[in-house]
Amino acid sequence: MVRLLTHADQYDIQGLVATTSYWLNDTTAPDEIDKIVRSYGLVLDNLQVHGHGQYPTEQRLLSIIKSGPRSYGLAAVDAVDAGKRISEGAQLLIDAVDASGEPLYIQVWGGANTIAEALRHVQLKRSRAELLQFCEKMRVYAISDQDNAGSWIRHEFPQIRYIASVHSWNAYGLAAWSGISGEGFYGFDDGGPDSDLTSNEWIKTNIQLGALGGSYPDVMFIMEGDSPAMLFTMQNGLNAPEHPEWGGWGGRYAPTYHGSRHFADAADHVVGKSGKTYMSTHATIWRWRRAYQNEFAARMQWTLHGSRDARTSHPPVVVVNGSCGSQPFELEVEAGSSVVLDATESYDPDSGKSAALNFSWWMYGEITATQWQVRWEVSELAIRRVQAIPGGSKVVVEVPSADKSCRAPKALHMADDVKPTCQAYHVILEVSGPGTPPMTRYRRVILKVKLPEETNIHDSPAHEEL
Repeated sequence: MVRLLTHADQYDIQGLVATTSYWLNDTTAPDEIDKIVRSYGLVLDNLQVHGHGQYPTEQRLLSIIKSGPRSYGLAAVDAVDAGKRISEGAQLLIDAVDASGEPLYIQVWGGANTIAEALRHVQLKRSRAELLQFCEKMRVYAISDQDNAGSWIRHEFPQIRYIASVHSWNAYGLAAWSGISGEGFYGFDDGGPDSDLTSNEWIKTNIQLGALGGSYPDVMFIMEGDSPAMLFTMQNGLNAPEHPEWGGWGGRYAPTYHGSRHFADAADHVVGKSGKTYMSTHATIWRWRRAYQNEFAARMQWTLHGSRDARTSHPPVVVVNGSCGSQPFELEVEAGSSVVLDATESYDPDSGKSAALNFSWWMYGEITATQWQVRWEVSELAIRRVQAIPGGSKVVVEVPSADKSCRAPKALHMADDVKPTCQAYHVILEVSGPGTPPMTRYRRVILKVKLPEETNIHDSPAHEEL
């Protein structure tokens, strides 16, 4: 909750609802949310200086703290069927979905019974078409199933885009979200993530500071298991909330089957702290740890200082080929061509200069692979720096030839009259600022490959296992 509030300039928060779960069957604690929000109010003026006035007021947040049903899981649905009044939390959710003209991102840090209660109420009160319209606005990210409502929702309302890890009951160490900090507690990817960045010592030094930081607890099991749901939607130039399969600070997720709206854990290849390469679902989150922890630490400094000076750092502004913003930058390119990507107009907002920025360009190959062994399917891009431009802000990308970038219909077990399918290569630009701690922003460049004219790859052989 403390992290969410320090990042609240990034979101339009519509509700803070206390829920039950497997770990808290029939009790909710909206009063605990209230306490933290009041601590936030004590540092709000300082935050507004750094967030350009985009932080919500304390009064606004206090007004949207509600409780979900004080019962476990599907008991809330049974209560709706029995004609009982829905909870304030469920009503708030219904009102927020109805009022939204765009997707509403719903984070489930505990049980999902408030969502189930709201959906059952809408199902009973509205037409089928109205129900579908309601569901199509919802985007759920659940920190695993922590009651029996989540699986019911996915079965009854399959049109809802729903991120939830698939594993045996309560086996949270198998879930991608535990990559936020759980390697020590759950015992995975030894030597991969930097565990120092999630230790109680680091937290005491960097987070438990001032009026709001004083609300941050010591680590009991793992640090902030729920935070991936929040980090998933942050506007940092990397995240693309409408595309869980593209990866970002909240992890990477793919459909459980073709056409499914249920997205579950995917895996990434990542070089860890030890220098070894790890491939795991957890790595889709811990690979970003230094960036998301530095972000949090920098924002905690904002809570302490009401001026933009040397004591605080701010995120760089990333510009690629003249384009600025957090949305992906798409380019249509020919197979076998060379593409120039130029970020020299990027700058540090504190100095107005680009010289102090650190640039890193790399290819995110797992995104467009359809199998575990990425190298069998996705050719590596050659990315070389333009030496005349210091700092690595300008690069040339060599797009693989047509026989490597595109696949014939037969190779994909499709009809002969279907056009060849070509890659959309994702190039990630990371830009870190000069402050302490340095803040990082990104630009996702998507190179959408097209075949050069008169290129024919229709005769490529089909893939056969036998």
